[in-house]
Amino acid sequence: MANFLVSNRTCVSWVFRLVPVVPVLLLAACGGPSTSTNPVSNLTHRAFISNMYSGDLQIVDTQNDMTALTQESTNSSGQVVQGQPVAISVSTSLSFEVESPNHATTAVYDPSSDSMWFVTNSGEATSGSVGLGSSTGMALFSTDSSTLYVPEPNLCISCTYNGGVQVIDVSTNQITATYNVPGAKYIALSPNGTYLFVFSQNSDSLYLINLTASTITPVAIPGFARPINAFFSSDSMTAYILNCGPECGSSGPASVMEFNIASQAITATVPVGGASVGLLNGTTLYVAGSPVPPGTTSTYDAVNVSTMTRLTSTSVPIGDGFHTTMALASNQRLFIGAVTCNNTVTGCLSVVDVTSNTAEPALPPGGGSITALLAIANRNVVYAIEGGYLHIYDSTTDMLGSTQITFTGALYGIVQVDD
Repeated sequence: MANFLVSNRTCVSWVFRLVPVVPVLLLAACGGPSTSTNPVSNLTHRAFISNMYSGDLQIVDTQNDMTALTQESTNSSGQVVQGQPVAISVSTSLSFEVESPNHATTAVYDPSSDSMWFVTNSGEATSGSVGLGSSTGMALFSTDSSTLYVPEPNLCISCTYNGGVQVIDVSTNQITATYNVPGAKYIALSPNGTYLFVFSQNSDSLYLINLTASTITPVAIPGFARPINAFFSSDSMTAYILNCGPECGSSGPASVMEFNIASQAITATVPVGGASVGLLNGTTLYVAGSPVPPGTTSTYDAVNVSTMTRLTSTSVPIGDGFHTTMALASNQRLFIGAVTCNNTVTGCLSVVDVTSNTAEPALPPGGGSITALLAIANRNVVYAIEGGYLHIYDSTTDMLGSTQITFTGALYGIVQVDD
């Protein structure tokens, strides 16, 4: 990736770099973990963006598309040293992030050490870390923000089989329990915090865990087709399961299934073109994925979960790839991000107008895989982490906005910290 190699002796530079159409503010931060203690940013409406290369969390004010800089200084030779971006020094490498429901804490994963780090949002400083038993690709906070659940498909449980969910007490930074689930890769939590759904790689069953039971035991429930995620009714009694289907290796079709939690029964099924990612907006579930064989057009569908009917008469073609993230902009444009896309004729980002369920014109090839998307509240703006860079899109045009911020390194995840 460009801009990876930065001399540690040349810690910081910031210049305006003009490119055709889009002016870019280039903010170059030191490579490797920082040993200095940076001041807090004092920004409002902050987003934290993880940097795979520096191990920092970059901080951006999402209402103004800006970042705070430390005060400029003068060195011993009389040269003015420009201020550097205020960042949170966390570890050696960072990938995905997740914020607690009470907005107090951000958990971020270090793939180089298989550890979860906790950052206090108000003070913009780390509060501790926990070493995991193996690698992971996601985590979820409990509804009361006290616990972090981490699925690990390769976790060794007594070394008789692999896979489990580790449970972390956020206040003590300790692993307090492990739920044995073979190949546990994805999880979903009901709104009332009672039911944890665990989805295994290479399995057509889901595992249901009642977190309030006197003895917590995962229950395997068959009848699905590579289930990958769940969305819930407001009363936490019904789950809407995404079946990834053939795209994830099942012989069963992609679909959305209605699942009654109390009776542990599938009560309705709606076929869709593909279902590797979804987003629930009221009673409408937006779904995207790719049929098989590889190379077939990827698709978007909309499902009314209150009636379990499909709102798209035919699946809407979108860009290719394995779709993993969605963000709904204020003007009802749904941004859909993919990884492993061809990125030749079109890029890894697709946009759908959900008021008409029609795809916007295909975007040209971009910087690569989309690892995170964030729709900015009260603005027609979407932040995309694309090929390791932050790209700021104007959702009224689906094009890059007039202001862009580029951090040196390889960015990966993004969370909105403030309301």
